[in-house]
Amino acid sequence: MVNKDRLSDDKYPMLMDKKTVAEYLGVSKSSVDVFLLNDNLSAAAFEPSKFKRNFFIKTKVNKWLEGLQ
Repeated sequence: MVNKDRLSDDKYPMLMDKKTVAEYLGVSKSSVDVFLLNDNLSAAAFEPSKFKRNFFIKTKVNKWLEGLQ
């Protein structure tokens, strides 16, 4: 089922935090955690030393999605 409230892909920023990438993927933040641990979403993420949280690069998230298909 398509979420009609979801922004179009071009409205999402190139650098996303966990909440934003969860919205982008249409999943919960806990699902993003599972993808990080088990499905190599970590290849699309980085954690700047100044911040203690992951950020995701949109182009790498898209590449990760392509690899799932």
